[in-house]
Amino acid sequence: MKHNLKILNVLPLTVFFSIILFSGVVLYQLKVDKRIERSLTSQLIGKNIPETLIPKENFIEKINNLENLNFRKYHDQIFAVNFFASWCAPCRIEAPMIDELSKILPVIGIAYKDKYLDTKKFLDNFGNPYIETGIDKTGKIAIEWGVYGVPETFLINKKGEIIYRHAGPLLYSIFKDEVLPFLESSKND
Repeated sequence: MKHNLKILNVLPLTVFFSIILFSGVVLYQLKVDKRIERSLTSQLIGKNIPETLIPKENFIEKINNLENLNFRKYHDQIFAVNFFASWCAPCRIEAPMIDELSKILPVIGIAYKDKYLDTKKFLDNFGNPYIETGIDKTGKIAIEWGVYGVPETFLINKKGEIIYRHAGPLLYSIFKDEVLPFLESSKND
């Protein structure tokens, strides 16, 4: 009987330390495993961009007399689509890299579930690198693009196909190590 009580007293500690040990091993493997992708894959990679129109009243005008925002008018060139929001802290962090990206290719901004004045204030404070900026008031456009959350950036080739997706803030290391080499290799596609 005493032996059984001893085992019952030691069993919870053994289970607890086993869980801690297993968690430590898993976390260590995640840290060292270079094969783990930083970007989420997308079911849309290699497919045409969604047939999305943003009504004129739903975008911040940078150019006068814009019609409905139609991504198809950017065919025949590589361009980017960046989903962001004024309420998104990581979007503020990535703002300088989106600006750098806009110096290389056209970037379309889509403000996710945002308000016009908040989006305008965000662009006034952090700069407006976008050739056009639409507002996805309901989140429907983000759903069509498979967006998990903001920020997310997509690269679209000359054929109108999504060729790259990065979920999360576009940081300098990702810009330098992934986006720039990817753009360089995609120039002739």
